[in-house]
Amino acid sequence: MASKTQINTPTIFKYIAQDKSGAVVNGKLKAIDEESALQQINRLGLEPFSVSPYKEPFWEKDIKIFDRVPVLAIYTFTRQLSIMLKAGVPLVDALDSMRGESTNPKLNKAIDQVISDVSGGYTLSSAMKKHPTLFNTMFVNIVKAGESTGALDEVLLQLAGFINHDLRLSMGIKSAVRYPAIVVSITMLVGIYAVTFILPRFSSLFSSTKIELPLPTRILLGTDQFLQLYFYHIVIVVAVLIFAFLRYIKTKKGKLQYDKFLFFAPIFGPINQKMSLSRFCHVFETLNRAGVPILEALDISGKTVGNSYIQSRLSNVKSEVEMGRKVARSLNNHTKGIFPPHVLKMINVGEESGAMDDMLKEIATMTDIETEDLVKKLTATIEPVITVFMGIMILTLSLSIFLPIWDMYEALANN
Repeated sequence: MASKTQINTPTIFKYIAQDKSGAVVNGKLKAIDEESALQQINRLGLEPFSVSPYKEPFWEKDIKIFDRVPVLAIYTFTRQLSIMLKAGVPLVDALDSMRGESTNPKLNKAIDQVISDVSGGYTLSSAMKKHPTLFNTMFVNIVKAGESTGALDEVLLQLAGFINHDLRLSMGIKSAVRYPAIVVSITMLVGIYAVTFILPRFSSLFSSTKIELPLPTRILLGTDQFLQLYFYHIVIVVAVLIFAFLRYIKTKKGKLQYDKFLFFAPIFGPINQKMSLSRFCHVFETLNRAGVPILEALDISGKTVGNSYIQSRLSNVKSEVEMGRKVARSLNNHTKGIFPPHVLKMINVGEESGAMDDMLKEIATMTDIETEDLVKKLTATIEPVITVFMGIMILTLSLSIFLPIWDMYEALANN
């Protein structure tokens, strides 16, 4: 299959033509340029009158906000494609069968375009490169390496394994955080409801008596009055701060500082560190084993760690390796304090012994186990903290309501 060195994005053309019976027909087709569109029209047995680029109206465009492809669908597609190729099924037939099995419209549309491009002479990696939201740089380069080595099925299987690992780790962290987040949210909503609607109904009753309100009641009533007076001001200030923060972290400097903060944060920082190391080792090992050049493998691995702070350090590593230095020495120069010393030593041993791929795989496996342990410990620590938080909040609300009532009963009993 011939590969194309330069990829031109196909354009939709609309045409008006005459068929063999003399009837006027019109339609749309995809082509690289106008000349290619005319050739396609001629092959259809039509005599073209006019051909012009077609601008798609906004109501015909995809609504990408709601039309997403989950990672699980990409994993299933990758694994099944590798199995079919290993069984000897031709690439186009394997892709066509994937289109029939997938239930995601966006993925099916992408597979249609990949089939069309591959049938037209593109390599699989070149065809996938046109869909960066589905197949990222790492995915495309690993597929490209598999094509060049003639082991596309094995490389796709390795890639599916990596996607599955990344998916399981992300799901584990989300499930660990989901329960505390739900409990805290419900507790906060109940507290806001109590302060805003329940406690004010007792305030008129309390004000008609001459008893001194206890401290918890005074605090909550003051909070309620403050919210009523400055509610819109608070909403505006919070909205402005959130907008300014989101704009700042979209800048290069802001993103770098934010990712650095997340990397060294007290609670989730260690998990982020383990995940970045695991992802780097998994991707670098997969690319290196697939035959991707070392500089390109370092570049792609740095971009897929998911942290711009680590990426900036790894870009310095790539620059040193490009000048002829060893990978382990460059990592030691620029990632000390980020990657643990024993990891850097293991990479150095692997590079010296010529078994760096095996060593990277061992580091990744070891780091995955440590990450899962950290997530379990985090879950075990958060649950009692949440329980104590809920208890304190419920106790405060109860005391703020019932203490004045008890004082009122005592005052009435004494009178």
